[in-house]
Amino acid sequence: MLTGSELWLLRLMADRGLALLDASNMLLLIEEKGELRVAGASGGAVRLRIAPVQGSALGALFTEGKSLSIDRPRGQEAAFLHELGLEARSVLVEPFQMEGQAGGLAIALRRDGSFRKPDREALAAFAQSVAARLAAERSVEIERLRYGMEARERERTRWAREIHDESIQGIGALRLRLANARDLEDKEALAGAVEEALESLGNEIDGLRHLITELRPAALDDLGLAAALEALARRAQAIEGLDVTTEIEFGRDEDIHPGEAHNGGGRLDPELESTIYRVVQEALTNVSRHAEATRAVIRLTGNEQEVVASVIDDGKGMPEATRLGPREDGGGFGTGGMRERAELVGGELEWVPAPGKGTIVRLTVPLAGRPNAGHALDAQAG
Repeated sequence: MLTGSELWLLRLMADRGLALLDASNMLLLIEEKGELRVAGASGGAVRLRIAPVQGSALGALFTEGKSLSIDRPRGQEAAFLHELGLEARSVLVEPFQMEGQAGGLAIALRRDGSFRKPDREALAAFAQSVAARLAAERSVEIERLRYGMEARERERTRWAREIHDESIQGIGALRLRLANARDLEDKEALAGAVEEALESLGNEIDGLRHLITELRPAALDDLGLAAALEALARRAQAIEGLDVTTEIEFGRDEDIHPGEAHNGGGRLDPELESTIYRVVQEALTNVSRHAEATRAVIRLTGNEQEVVASVIDDGKGMPEATRLGPREDGGGFGTGGMRERAELVGGELEWVPAPGKGTIVRLTVPLAGRPNAGHALDAQAG
């Protein structure tokens, strides 16, 4: 199954091919599980988006695997055009292959005039570039998935340790105290132990609720990034005693759903929203634990090109902040995990001195080419 980034690439390549060949239509078809899919089309809509390799004229073109140049197609030569619902005066067909993967077809149409030899050569080179770009995109996607799996395993290890060290040990200690009070056969001691246990259980419940919120805040899914960051600020202020304020100029509306747009920016795709939230969360954790700060600001801004999330504190600053890099053991300030999250969404993470004193942790992510970028761009333009 083609991913969103692969479909975006193929649509972009179809636009480029249309301009390169001065064609009326440019189609890029990819074979998947015995079907040909029109994955990129430029110059007009097609009637058929998916055709079986066996039993269709398009499938026969793909199976033959030959370059074709047809002038005034008619009869059997025009069968694949009828399937697509298109007409043409001249047609070029160029197959392409990808190592270890299925290939596809590049089809260029002209309603007026004929293609010449230079056009055929240009389409052949273009088809090979499509194959190379798609293969590279898939390689990047595989690498991205691998890093994502490793990151998730580290997250699971972290939460397992947190549950073991905090909740399980706390509940185990409660069990021992209650058992000791029971064995003493002293009603007053038992009553005192029960009261102590009730209070401690309340603390454990609060801790588990906090842990669940850290695992996946409901506000992020239900209300969006802006609301989730504001809730994070309130929680950090209540738990850590840090004065945290928010300056949010992006994704303010609470009525929209993922993928929808509005005048204050658009809902970003879930991966990017989650990444921004986690980077801000880790940055706040560093501020409360290491920065000796009294105040922090969460700032979120965005436009049609990029979204920028920052955490600014008034603390002592982080040592050698400009040279902070990944840590293999995942320790220290957690910068390795933060950088990895940023890289997985094509972003840049930096630490710079704040005016006066303190540190700014800034995540900048380009929006061009992201799954929901088009919605956000439309909203900004409107």
